[in-house]
Amino acid sequence: MISLGDQMFYTMESRGLGLWGMLTLLCLEVVLAEESVCRTMQYRVLSPPLQNEHHCLLLEKLQRDFEYEKYIREKQYDTVYSMLNKMSVDMKREIRSLDTRKLNGRRARTRGFQQLEGNPLVRDCYELKINNIYLSGVYPIRLPDFQVLNVWCDMELGSGGWTVIQRRLTGKVSFTRKWDDYAYGFGNINSEYWLGNEHIHEMTKQQNYSLRIDLWDWEDNHAYAEYDTFKLANENEGYSIHVTGYHGTAGDSLSHHNGMRFTTSDRDGDIWFSNCADKDQSGWWFKACGFSLNGMYIPNGTIQASPDGLVQGIIWYTWRKSSDYSLMRVEMKIKPQMAVRMERQLQQKLNFKSENVTFTNITDTESTGYDDNEDKITTDEYDLDNQ
Repeated sequence: MISLGDQMFYTMESRGLGLWGMLTLLCLEVVLAEESVCRTMQYRVLSPPLQNEHHCLLLEKLQRDFEYEKYIREKQYDTVYSMLNKMSVDMKREIRSLDTRKLNGRRARTRGFQQLEGNPLVRDCYELKINNIYLSGVYPIRLPDFQVLNVWCDMELGSGGWTVIQRRLTGKVSFTRKWDDYAYGFGNINSEYWLGNEHIHEMTKQQNYSLRIDLWDWEDNHAYAEYDTFKLANENEGYSIHVTGYHGTAGDSLSHHNGMRFTTSDRDGDIWFSNCADKDQSGWWFKACGFSLNGMYIPNGTIQASPDGLVQGIIWYTWRKSSDYSLMRVEMKIKPQMAVRMERQLQQKLNFKSENVTFTNITDTESTGYDDNEDKITTDEYDLDNQ
C-alpha cells in the first residue's frame, strides 16, 4: 500500500518540481501527523477552487512557527524586564548605602517648577505651605538620602500641607504587586500610586509625622482618620508600621495592625496560617488578614465573598460597619506632627471662641428683647472689640 505522502512525492516528481518539491513533502509528512483543519470535514465541504491542501498545510505550519516565535520573544522580554528591574532595585540599594558625607555641601535647587524656581528643595509638602504655596498638585521633595521624588501635595483638606503616600481613584493602577514594587513605589503621581515603603521610612525616620487617611464611598460621602504618630521601620524589620493617637470621623481601623510587618505575595509577614497578601491580592500590614486600603478596586463597591468567607476590596470596616463594601476613593498622607498639633489647637481655640460669641449674642438678644433684624453687635465686631 502506497502512503499518501508517497503518492504526492511521485506526483510532484513526475511534474518536475525537483528538490523543492521533495523538501515540501518532508514537511508535509510531519504536518500530516498532527491535527489539522485542512483534513477536517469543514474544510472538505468547501468548493473545489477553495480547497488546496498543500497551501493550507503550509499556512498552518507558518502559523505555528509564528506562534512559537512569539512565545519565545515574550519569554525573552519577560526575562530581560525582570533582570532590568532587579538591577534597578539593586542599584537603588547601593545608592542608598553610599556615604552621603562624600557629597558636596551645595544645596539642591529646583528646576522646571516656576513657582519654586531658585528655592531650596523642601523635605515635604508642609514646607511648601509655609513658603506660601497653596495649590494642590505634583511637587518635588528631597529625602534625607538626597534622593529627589515627585509627590502629590494636598493643600486643601485638613488645613493642607499633606504629602500623599498612597492614592486610589479609579482602579486603573493595579496594586497587586510584589515586595520590590511596594518597597520603591509604583503608579502615576498624577493619579494613583504608592510612594514606596523605603521612601516613607526615610521620611519618618527624619522627623515625627502624623498620618491622615481620607475616605470616600460610592455615594460621595467623606470621612477621615488621623493618627498623631506614624512611622515605618526599615526593610530589615519588614517596614513594620507604628501608629498611635486616633482622631477623626471614620473610626479606627488601623490600630489593629499596629506593629505588623508589611506583607506581599512573595514575603509573608502576617500571623495567619497562610499568606494574607495572596488572599487580598495586595500588600499591607496584615495581622490575621481582614481589611486593607490596597485591596482590589471593586466598581460600585459590592464585594462578593469567597467560599471560605474572605473578602477582597478597599475596606475601612469601622466607617461603613460592613466587610462587604469597597470604597470608591482613598488617600493616605503625612504631615509633621508638630504642625498637626498646632493646627488642631488653633482650630479648637477658634471653635471655642465661636461658641462663646454665639452664646453671648443669644443671651443679649433674650435679655434686651432685640429682634434678629435690629441693630446688634456682629460676630466680627465682637471679636474686634474684645481683642
